[in-house]
Amino acid sequence: MEQYDVLVIGGGPGGYSLGIAAAKQGMKVALFEKEHLGGTCLNVGCIPTKYLVDKANAMEKVRALVKKDIFRDAGSFSFKKIQQGKSEVTAKLVGGVQFLLKKAGAEVIRGEAVLKKDRVVSCNGTDYQGKYVVIATGSVPMMIPIPGHEYCIDSTGALNLSSLPRSMVVMGGGVIGLELACAFAAYGTEITVVEMMPELMPHDQKEAVRILVNDLKKQGIALKTGAKMLRIEKNGGLLRAVYEIDGKEEATDCEQVLMAAGRKTNLSGIDADALGLKLDGKKCIVVDAHQRTSLPGVYAIGDVVGGFQLAHAAYAEGEAALADMLGEDRPYGTMPVPVCTYTIPCFASVGLTTQRAKDAGYEPVLGSFDYSANGMALAEGASGAVFVVADKATTKTLGVTIVGENSSEMIAMAASAVADGLTVDQWEKMIVAHPSLCEMVREAALDAFGKSVHKG
Repeated sequence: MEQYDVLVIGGGPGGYSLGIAAAKQGMKVALFEKEHLGGTCLNVGCIPTKYLVDKANAMEKVRALVKKDIFRDAGSFSFKKIQQGKSEVTAKLVGGVQFLLKKAGAEVIRGEAVLKKDRVVSCNGTDYQGKYVVIATGSVPMMIPIPGHEYCIDSTGALNLSSLPRSMVVMGGGVIGLELACAFAAYGTEITVVEMMPELMPHDQKEAVRILVNDLKKQGIALKTGAKMLRIEKNGGLLRAVYEIDGKEEATDCEQVLMAAGRKTNLSGIDADALGLKLDGKKCIVVDAHQRTSLPGVYAIGDVVGGFQLAHAAYAEGEAALADMLGEDRPYGTMPVPVCTYTIPCFASVGLTTQRAKDAGYEPVLGSFDYSANGMALAEGASGAVFVVADKATTKTLGVTIVGENSSEMIAMAASAVADGLTVDQWEKMIVAHPSLCEMVREAALDAFGKSVHKG
């Protein structure tokens, strides 16, 4: 049996990045992938979704310019070409991952890997022995077994539609559901979002959520909150989504029903009971701050451990796991994780909301700054707002939420401020380039203590 330093099961963001980094450290690495390098994020998640949203956002901006008589017409678009462009970008990035793995010297083995005891991985009839094993098997879309669920498509199906549906019901108002709802609405699809919770994004900064909800409605997206999906029926050549609101049945006819009910861990090839691998109540692998599982020498990273099901979280978890293998103390969870929802407009946050700050024992103060008072935002035709939560006693920055264009880029600055606990005095001393959207983060932080110069 061939010996390896590190065996990585899964070639998603966490798996391939750890594999590359370990190989660069001189470790002998084998990475097992049964489908596509890059995993869900690169192939049927983050990247293809963002391609669709980007083109949708561009069309929305053109339409806004037409309304102002700056452009004469919005022109036409090809959904087929958009899908083709999405596939080309994905293929390029997958090729890039393959190149980096090869260049680093990591061996890629195609096929479904099965983890055995004592850090042995079996694939295609061959056993491999590892000093360390990393489980990075990711997650899969969750399908709720309501009557007629077989008529639904999941996010992968939505991303691979060959033609644009005239109407779609989106079951689920989470990240995946809202991102795809915005994209298809911009392309002209009539969208209805059916969400079981009484409000969208209940754990986020309410003031920012209110702005997003208003923008979604302006895009023509019908929002059905507090709605329990009951069944999907055939109705002639259409589908009928039947749901219950306040004890009364309602129904919406559509061409497609997208089930975006979240994701569940993928434990394919991992027999937790037989291995003695500890799972939590949600069937996620239990790990410590160094990503160590209950099995000696076995680590787990990415969606399979729950928490933030985000590529950048998986990267950081992989770095923590590799550091532990190398004898370094670099635990995961010491830095705040920014979260971005690529709706139109984009919604980004990091750290605490006012409610979570209260729950944590702080006396929070909230500062805000509107895009309408920022020169760059006005020049770009962007709208939205920045919200900063600070501790009244220490003036330290606790959290930031941004709803508006380029918020996914601005949140990096905010994440650094939250990590460092930036005080109002430090914000005052900071010099931010002008004109820029990042000026609004500083202004919102100062506003929390009544020190914003540009807020009326």
